[in-house]
Amino acid sequence: MDLNSIFSNKLKAASILVILMAGVIVSNVFEKRMLESSRKAIESIYEDRLQPSTDFFEMRQLIANRMFLLERRVTDKTYSKSVFKNDLKEIDKQFQHLMDRYEKTYLVPEEEVFLKMLKEDIQKLNEITSELSNYDESLIAQRLEELKPKAEAINKDLSELSKVQSKIGQEIVAQYMKDLSVSNVLNSIQIILAIFIGIFVFMMFSNRRITLTKVDRHHLN
Repeated sequence: MDLNSIFSNKLKAASILVILMAGVIVSNVFEKRMLESSRKAIESIYEDRLQPSTDFFEMRQLIANRMFLLERRVTDKTYSKSVFKNDLKEIDKQFQHLMDRYEKTYLVPEEEVFLKMLKEDIQKLNEITSELSNYDESLIAQRLEELKPKAEAINKDLSELSKVQSKIGQEIVAQYMKDLSVSNVLNSIQIILAIFIGIFVFMMFSNRRITLTKVDRHHLN
């Protein structure tokens, strides 16, 4: 076997080995991207979907509490105006905290539409409630029915936002399962390429031993 032939065979072997190793590296890079995408999906499900859904429930309860305070102001003569105002202020503080937390999450365009409607309905409710906080019991009773449709509008907005949360959450889970499947495929590819590299390296050393044996026999002859 001449030198050119030996060099050519070694070059082919090195090229094949490089291609196999490059395949492992590329598949590993893509797998890491899939895993990172999956991690972000899991975080998004909790932070952007599950937590807001819980907050929406609390918001509904706070709206119900607000209406209860107004009704109590009418029916309970021992419920003073100052205590009533402080209780309303605490409810507003809690509600705003939940709103601020929700607005910091990742919002899809559909959410932004319902969020705008929610803010408008809340503003209307706050304006009337703030006005009523300075009224006497009889005047509050007269306008209490006016507030109920406003509260119902807010609950409807929260219900629509909850539906969006469920819809987006299902889409995220579907994407997560897709990424997981791709990651499993890439992992399988890496294993197969690693096996090929092992076999190829073994064959290279086997051929080298056979060649050396032939050379030694030639010299002995």
